[in-house]
Amino acid sequence: MDQSAPQPAPQPARGCIEAVPAETALARARGNPLRRYPAPDRDGDRLYPLAAPSAVPSFTIGPEDTVFAIGSCFARNIERALSEAGLRVTSREFDLGPIGASLGQASNFFNKYTIHSVLNELRWALERDSFPGADVLCDLGRGRWADPQLGIARLEFPLEQVLEFRHRYLDAMAQVATADLLVVTLGYVESWYDRKLGLYLNLAPPVQAVKAEPGRYEFRVLGHDEVLDGLEQVHALLSRHRGRPPKMLVTVSPVPLLATFRETDVLVANAYSKAVQRAAVESFVARYDGVDYFPSYEFVTLSDPNVAWSRGDYRHVSPDLVDRIMAEVLARYMRRDAGAGGAPGPAAAASTPQALTATMRMLLKLGEVDELRALAEARRDMVDADADALLLEAAAARRQRDLEAAFAALERARALDPARPDALERLITICRPLRRRAAARRLRDQHEGAFPERAAFRARLDWI
Repeated sequence: MDQSAPQPAPQPARGCIEAVPAETALARARGNPLRRYPAPDRDGDRLYPLAAPSAVPSFTIGPEDTVFAIGSCFARNIERALSEAGLRVTSREFDLGPIGASLGQASNFFNKYTIHSVLNELRWALERDSFPGADVLCDLGRGRWADPQLGIARLEFPLEQVLEFRHRYLDAMAQVATADLLVVTLGYVESWYDRKLGLYLNLAPPVQAVKAEPGRYEFRVLGHDEVLDGLEQVHALLSRHRGRPPKMLVTVSPVPLLATFRETDVLVANAYSKAVQRAAVESFVARYDGVDYFPSYEFVTLSDPNVAWSRGDYRHVSPDLVDRIMAEVLARYMRRDAGAGGAPGPAAAASTPQALTATMRMLLKLGEVDELRALAEARRDMVDADADALLLEAAAARRQRDLEAAFAALERARALDPARPDALERLITICRPLRRRAAARRLRDQHEGAFPERAAFRARLDWI
């Protein structure tokens, strides 16, 4: 064989999302500090107790950029965190009229649980002629309507008012065309399909509707290709109506299925649901510039479940962990010098005061006091400017019997915020093991002058 003859370029195997020469792969491996899976003696704090997966941004977010978030209930957490960080989140700017005002937050009609329900609303908002109108509604009788594309609310209003409300909702969705960044959060792959209209629903149709029209609705479980196709249709739709391709940040919601309609264990059904969406997002991100995946799913599911979930139900993500995740988003995307080289671990995901105190609270709950105090030292400037952080540092020091350090932290917390009683009360309490009765009496007198209404606390100080 003539070795000098030109060789055909290698073709990637069917279904691969990436194919690079071996030399490139080896060079990347040598330059990737996060290549190896953490172990107890190497980068262990990047995984346990609080996971800190890294992200490599392909774009930045400026303080003047607007954000539109859509998707499952975790998207509401993202909206709140970005808004509190000072960004304008246009998906929170809406006027839904009297019906919207009467429903309040109970309707959940901003939650979109599948990629196709996201696509439906954006298409109808940007191409209003495609909206099916009253056909999307289910007549429940006695002047009540349900919209399986929205939330669980029953709309007890005349049909014309319901449709007016529906168009107000689409006006709110249409703001996506002017947003600088679209954040999409995927929820589930268990879906419901309306065969009459030829479209997916957001929620299961009401039982009354199923009984009224047998055969109209069917349950479907999406696969990788269906999820990927939905993402690509969203991208194409926005590209048509924006004049430029959108910047997109795609996440997979860590919130698990409440229940399954499949004949399988809900744990197995949920694992499939998240895995197939995660795989589809990886394929999607590989195909487009300006489209990133952010690992909020990994932040939650790889962290200690004792602090990952709130309400004790294994489903609702702890607000502290949400703050930690969004701090990482801001640190990675709003700082031009942040990237793969940023330091992993708890300190990297505690780059804002809110995220710092959230991380410290979670570490204290887990009993990881060594790590908490190390984090406090690493963020000393931020801790010393935040009374809550100093109280957490004092609690960790006391657990380690380092009473002098605890006392000093409490004094700094009290100086920062003298109007709150807890720092002073903890100072008085810690005087007992320190055998500082004279100091305790002096602090008690100050407490009586500053907080006369808290006599019950002073009544417990008989040891003074």
